[in-house]
Amino acid sequence: MLAEMMKYKELLYFLVHKEVRIKYRNSFFGFFWSLLEPLGLMVIYTIVFSLILGIDGRGGEKIEHYPLFILSGLIPWTFFSNAVRAGTKALSSNSSLIKKVYFPREIFPITILLSNLVNFIPAFALILLVALAFGHPIHWDKLALLPAFLTLQSFFTLACMFLVSMLNVFYRDVEFITNLLMRAWMYLCPIIYPISFVMNSDSPFVERFADFYLLNPMAVMISLYHTIFYGDTQGVDMKWIFYAIIITIVIFFISWGVFKRLNRRVGEVI
Repeated sequence: MLAEMMKYKELLYFLVHKEVRIKYRNSFFGFFWSLLEPLGLMVIYTIVFSLILGIDGRGGEKIEHYPLFILSGLIPWTFFSNAVRAGTKALSSNSSLIKKVYFPREIFPITILLSNLVNFIPAFALILLVALAFGHPIHWDKLALLPAFLTLQSFFTLACMFLVSMLNVFYRDVEFITNLLMRAWMYLCPIIYPISFVMNSDSPFVERFADFYLLNPMAVMISLYHTIFYGDTQGVDMKWIFYAIIITIVIFFISWGVFKRLNRRVGEVI
């Protein structure tokens, strides 16, 4: 796939540039919305979950600089969620182009992934600035692993996009189901609460199903980003990191296989 994409790198660059430009067209703040949106959500979640519900101090465990904790999980999640949501329409919204010209149809999900990656880079720089503003320590050894964290998440995101983009061509309900799943999925990740709340919970129910919680690859990946600012206290055991890597590889090849197999019928159905 990589070799085939390189043949169309100019087209890929054009489509990514077009995707980013169209997203912020006719908006006053333009590209700055990639920073303003997570900042606004950080403020909202801090008010609701910290000041009103006091979730950051439950169980006697105080989360230091809770807005930073929110932001360091929210931005990786936003990258994943926005890419998958937009990915559902990656093929169906480009039907006219697909019918006219032949090129690898994988290019459409990859375009959306890369355009969201463009937004992720300055947004993550914003987390570092917030950490510096709070005087919060940064674990530089974990920060050095950021490219590895991002690569793992990008492959998992692309795997999900391959699957939903192709299925949405045949069943348009997939778009609505995906939007609903993304809302529920967010609360199954340690974004507004630390993963230690789940792992060290006194609740018999939560304790019984704690390991099932980590079967969610995104929960593991979000925890990796948290370790950059909170160290191993918000991390997971190495076995779960290996699990996330293996499940990502398996899901990627399965979804890509489904994409390639159904690809022949796209021109007839779309």
